[in-house]
Amino acid sequence: MSDSARRIDDGPKVGSRHSGVSRTPDALIGAVIDRRYRVEALLGEGGMGLVYRATHIQLHKALAIKVLRSENIRDEEVLARFRREAQSASNIGNEHIVDIHDFGTLPDGSTYFVMECLEGLDLIDAIDAAQRLPESRAIHIARQICLALGAAHDAGIVHRDLKPENVFLTRRGEDEDFVKVLDFGIAKVANRPHRLTRDGEVLGTPHYMSPEQCAGSDIDHRTDIYALGVLLYEMVTGRVPHDADTMMGILTKHMYEDPVPPRVRFSKLSEQLERVILRCLEKKPEQRYRTMHELEADLGRVHAGRKVVGPDTITLKPALEPKPKQARKTRIALAALALLVLAVLGLTVFGGVFDASQEQGPRGVATPAKGGPTPEPHEMAEPGEPDAIPEAVPKATSARPEQERVRRRSRRRPKPSESDEQDDGPILDPWK
Repeated sequence: MSDSARRIDDGPKVGSRHSGVSRTPDALIGAVIDRRYRVEALLGEGGMGLVYRATHIQLHKALAIKVLRSENIRDEEVLARFRREAQSASNIGNEHIVDIHDFGTLPDGSTYFVMECLEGLDLIDAIDAAQRLPESRAIHIARQICLALGAAHDAGIVHRDLKPENVFLTRRGEDEDFVKVLDFGIAKVANRPHRLTRDGEVLGTPHYMSPEQCAGSDIDHRTDIYALGVLLYEMVTGRVPHDADTMMGILTKHMYEDPVPPRVRFSKLSEQLERVILRCLEKKPEQRYRTMHELEADLGRVHAGRKVVGPDTITLKPALEPKPKQARKTRIALAALALLVLAVLGLTVFGGVFDASQEQGPRGVATPAKGGPTPEPHEMAEPGEPDAIPEAVPKATSARPEQERVRRRSRRRPKPSESDEQDDGPILDPWK
């Protein structure tokens, strides 16, 4: 071993009892891993691990090392996901997926893998810097994502967490937006004997999750197509299609609400690209593109100024802001209820007046009792005198008040139910 390598190895040993690796992320900086990789700086942190910039001692090559957080080393599920990230990315073998070079375990039990070190920025920073990406640039980035995830799907791997933070833009040759897809940590691998998720468990980032993913249902590669539709929508409008104050509100909108058409957000967007985006965002997986290859081909047609190829059942949504469906249905129900109440009251009043007229007859003319004698003309009431009512009439109509009470209806408006009072309930809880 050379003197320089020996001096480097004399630094803090990763995973030693007094190295402090489990206490602070900075504890690894300056350490040497497996006598090959010198850790130089912390690049970023994720839910499962920390990413450091490192240099290969012998090759003098810049690399990135992702180390599992020390608090997760005893969680078998997290450990399996972390290892699967390295295996999935290395097995796909596509130029638009980050390269994995090495994999190992530290003395304290933490797992790490070594990958290429990228210079550039992630997609979320690019969107924030430009507010809204030009259509041609958005299509160029999306087509490369299609190539990356199309290769992953062909290998039986579903990413499940596609978002701007996991799309890195670097420079390669003349292309300043060369795409690298990162973080297959919660990828779903087909034909695996053991599940790494619990039944009903929801994994992913809420703003980019498909409706079936939000519901905790079984998913396939089309969940990535939905997520790419969200990315396209955000790139060309500067906003995500569904947003809310709570995670449950976001998940509910993915499942039940149609997105505002992109051209409402940005009127200069081409109709053909809007058609592509809305097809990606269909609620039912069978109505989306069947594969990433189909989606990439349609994006190529849009870029070339041609019409996209899609089934006849897919049509553009109207270019208007959608109104809350629940409030509209509630107003219709209340109007129908009011009409029904008025109709019942009208029939009740009309029926009572009609029955009374049949019983009493014309005003000023006495109604003879059933079977009684017909009154003489001189017994008729004179104009201006009180109505003359024969004694037989009370006997003939004595049962009427009881019948009228049975037929009478309350005029009071029924108390609205709890659902009627909440016209614009913004959140539906599908789990209730």
